[in-house]
Amino acid sequence: MSDKIEKNTGNSPEKKKPEEKILDIKDIDISFKTTAGMVHAIRGVNIDLMKGETVAIVGESGSGKSVTMKAAMGILASNATVNKGSIEFTYHHADGQKETVDILKKDKKWIRRHINGKRIAMVFQDPMMSLDPTMTIGKQIMEGMIWHFKTPKKEAWERAVKLLKEVGIEEPEKRMKNYPHQLSGGMRQRVVIAIALSCNPDLLICDEPTTALDVTIQAKIVELIKRVQKERGISVIYITHDLGVVAKVADYVNVMYAGKIVEKGTINEIFYDPKHPYTWGLLSAMPDLDTDDERLYTIPGSPPNLLHEKVGDAFAPRNQFALEIDDKAEPPMFQITETHSAATWLLDERAPKVEMPQELKKRIERMKKEAQKHGGEL
Repeated sequence: MSDKIEKNTGNSPEKKKPEEKILDIKDIDISFKTTAGMVHAIRGVNIDLMKGETVAIVGESGSGKSVTMKAAMGILASNATVNKGSIEFTYHHADGQKETVDILKKDKKWIRRHINGKRIAMVFQDPMMSLDPTMTIGKQIMEGMIWHFKTPKKEAWERAVKLLKEVGIEEPEKRMKNYPHQLSGGMRQRVVIAIALSCNPDLLICDEPTTALDVTIQAKIVELIKRVQKERGISVIYITHDLGVVAKVADYVNVMYAGKIVEKGTINEIFYDPKHPYTWGLLSAMPDLDTDDERLYTIPGSPPNLLHEKVGDAFAPRNQFALEIDDKAEPPMFQITETHSAATWLLDERAPKVEMPQELKKRIERMKKEAQKHGGEL
């Protein structure tokens, strides 16, 4: 984990963001109509992404990570209602002309033709759900090129073979004729990545891309995505609950809870100087061989039921540091540095001074030492 943090040490608050913003999610608010009632799933989310950058969205299941990104892809379920907000995506046409569109204002047909797979591609956590069991691997990789660019079949075949080679699949010509069930889980996920890259997208969204794989394959897939990103200069959004993965890949981190972003910052700010009690909990729950605790820490309680919105801070019932105001008013985003902010009343100047848990403080010190050992500056 420390390797990534060490590499990113120069990306602290002083880091100047790249010039070109390709995705700008502004104040997005989404509800779902269910048989039990309306679920207010996303509540005022703001995320921006620059060209070539990697942003991670972390949080427990049900926090709204995937829904936010499905909205950006224009693939929300039919029972979803976007109450407000915009999702601006900037891309270049073949002639170099730049265009910015609000994806929420476009119809599904336009999105399918101009965005899905072509300019924004998504890698889901279960490759078997993404692959068609009745089609050969080759046909599935070629499909997007033929549909979006009218690529001749022979050329599409050759490009598909190259892509399989690029994602580390041996004997690519042979694998082109295989069906998904003939490949291992790790190989299937590589094929899904090859499909995602087939139309040279500007943005790759990875939704828990390693969850269904064993640890050694997980590491290889993470390295593969990093390498491809570097070679192609694309932007990546990681959706994950695994902070170990975040440490290896991200430049910036957004921590989500109950449909809101509760803390955002550079990788160093989130790992070395977290301010929100929920982020403290997530970091404390990471497995660590050197901890003094005999048992792995877990955040008490469970995420809220979004059918019944709570007045005040949604995290308050699970927060041992909760203040009286947490049950009365939702905390605003407090700006800590130019790149770091958190939504917790603990940052209000009137709040009592609360330190992060001692064991977490020790853990962060260990992480810093580890990073320095690998040549990082802090």
